[in-house]
Amino acid sequence: MAKFNLSPTLSVLLVACVLFTFSSYIPSWFLQIVVGTNVGALLMLVLVLVVLQTDIVLGLAVFLAIAALFLENRRRMVNTVTMMLGSGKQLFPVKELDTPAENLVPGEIHPDHKNAETEDYGFEPTEESGKNDVEGLGLESQDEKQPLETVPPQPTLVSDLMQQKGLATI
Repeated sequence: MAKFNLSPTLSVLLVACVLFTFSSYIPSWFLQIVVGTNVGALLMLVLVLVVLQTDIVLGLAVFLAIAALFLENRRRMVNTVTMMLGSGKQLFPVKELDTPAENLVPGEIHPDHKNAETEDYGFEPTEESGKNDVEGLGLESQDEKQPLETVPPQPTLVSDLMQQKGLATI
């Protein structure tokens, strides 16, 4: 009969695959210890980094297995919280945010809500924001710019200017 040798790489891949596949069947107490605490999460992170240093495929497999454990732990926590809250009823419905709070002490006074000063904002200029007119500078034309002396009047003179300044040679 042939003896089957299981290599370390194959064994890590199989364990990671089993953890990934059957993470929903792992007991909650074990998940809480392994990934539910800061120390456990730090150890899992170090484990992934160490395995990534040895082999990238093994590191990816271990990362996916540990991610499945984290997700399963979070899913169970969310299920626990939703069961505690009841039948999916929101804790604070949005409609009831405008209603004043109940008195905790007899004779308690609640101040009125402050409303916004302006109710609607438009994109057009208003009287308070100023005018949209442009005032002239008092000149007949604002188009009185002169070209700088460093810019030649004709583009063909650029090579001559560059040669005169010693920046180009032909």
